[in-house]
Amino acid sequence: MTQVLFIQHRAPSGSMSPAETLDAALVSAAFGQTVSLLFQGDGVWQLLPDQDTTNSGRKSLSAQLSALPLYDVEKLYADAESLRERGLYGRTLALPVTVLDADGLRELLACQHRILRF
Repeated sequence: MTQVLFIQHRAPSGSMSPAETLDAALVSAAFGQTVSLLFQGDGVWQLLPDQDTTNSGRKSLSAQLSALPLYDVEKLYADAESLRERGLYGRTLALPVTVLDADGLRELLACQHRILRF
């Protein structure tokens, strides 16, 4: 089975990229791909619970994120350095993620057949 890693590197508001990445991940999973998600850079902001999107004019990603297990997307990762840089390391996140250091990230990337970063 093909291993596909989607990298979420943008904040949840400001562009459609995070929603489009989640859509692509869900579609890939629906077609039998083994999908993993990595939250990196400003993408770690997507992991915060109770996001207020009223001022951004965009819908919250929480519905899409909560649908991930329904599509067997259960391999969720976050970059430790990205969390630390934004003061989020150790905070309660909306999703159960595995936090990876630099070595863990290299291992994750090495075992993927496809890596998609929108």
